[in-house]
Amino acid sequence: MASATRDRAVDLTRAACLVVVVGLHVMMAGITVETDGLAISNSLDGHPIFAWSTWVVQVMPLFFVMGGFSSLLAWRRQRDRGVMASAYVRDRVARLARPALLPLALVGITLAILALVGLPDAVLTEVGFRIGQPLWFLAVYLGCAGLVPFMARLHERAPWLTLFGMLAGVMVVDTVSLLTAQPLIGALNLLFVWVFIQQLGFCLADGWFDWRRRWLLLVAGIGAFGVLLFLTTIVGYSTDMYDNLNPPTAAILVLGVGQVLLFAWMRPWLSRLAERETFAGLSDAINRNAMQIYLWHVPVIVILAVVLVISGAPFPEPLSEEWWQSRPPFLIAVALLLIPIVMGVAWIERRGERVVPAPVGPWLAALKVLLGIAGVVTILIGGFTPAYSAAIGVTLMLLAVLLRSPRRRAVDARSDQPVAATPSALTDPAASASGSAPERSAPSQKP
Repeated sequence: MASATRDRAVDLTRAACLVVVVGLHVMMAGITVETDGLAISNSLDGHPIFAWSTWVVQVMPLFFVMGGFSSLLAWRRQRDRGVMASAYVRDRVARLARPALLPLALVGITLAILALVGLPDAVLTEVGFRIGQPLWFLAVYLGCAGLVPFMARLHERAPWLTLFGMLAGVMVVDTVSLLTAQPLIGALNLLFVWVFIQQLGFCLADGWFDWRRRWLLLVAGIGAFGVLLFLTTIVGYSTDMYDNLNPPTAAILVLGVGQVLLFAWMRPWLSRLAERETFAGLSDAINRNAMQIYLWHVPVIVILAVVLVISGAPFPEPLSEEWWQSRPPFLIAVALLLIPIVMGVAWIERRGERVVPAPVGPWLAALKVLLGIAGVVTILIGGFTPAYSAAIGVTLMLLAVLLRSPRRRAVDARSDQPVAATPSALTDPAASASGSAPERSAPSQKP
């Protein structure tokens, strides 16, 4: 079994994936000022090479692999200390949902105020849609994190059967979705595809890809991309991996297989690179604040765009020469605005270190996961306008974080023994969610 020590190559890769996601969203931010007002679109739509470039820049499968790797090791460490699965899930929900409450509430309130002062509904709806788009990740990651103890048990008892079961589910969903032309059926692959990819991270953690002849990993990785080429050119899957993301398809699954194989091939080199002081420091900083970076970067892009509009700055036509020249300074501006926001939010998170996590049973832990997912989905479907949609979504997520058993609350109130706090549950959501940082939960909590 793999060691439970920190893996620098995994940390570096996860941090690099997040940087790619933020950079790509900056590139996609097509902002123009028209007669009707501010218009926001995906500026890379229609670019002749964008679809093929997604084979490189679509890093979400690799991110989920890294998350699966670290989550399995984190769960095993806690389980070995007597931690229960229900409290492990409770902590994961807190670490993922709690950081989302502030940005989502602020966005909802801000858009509601702008609606009252007369900003056109069409602009508000578009802005809310663009800000809410990346939230799919939070919903899916909540579900995958909540399943870690159960899927880890299946992995340890029947790893191949588990993988092939997930693969069979993906193929059935894709086939039925294609035959019936019902996109809602394809949404079932939000479970099968991403859980399969998380299981690949479990396999990576257990040394499945530690092949003696590393060149075989390179050959196998290239072979996976060959399968992806077959799926996109012969079978009929889209060559754009972002089209294959919503809903996820077998093409995303194959992309994840190729990425984990190539990562395993590059891992010794990545480990040496990650040990360098500069890369180690950047990797630690990004992973420590990963959830805040992911949640705040799109609102920051929108804020910056609004500031530019108010200041009368010109907006070049997307994909024009002037537009390409404007991307580097725009990216730098986003980073400079994002850094103090993330630092401030991290300070607020640290202020909550002494909050005592509420004991939960297995059914309540499952309810917390479902409430968190329901809150995100409510915002994804209903948007931030009208305001009540965002209010319902944030309320559901707040319940996911705070809900606890009345019976257990009464028992805790009568107890003379203090319950140890879990600082990492509140102050390090990014690293804790992926499991790479050492867990600091007190054994007496029995999560």
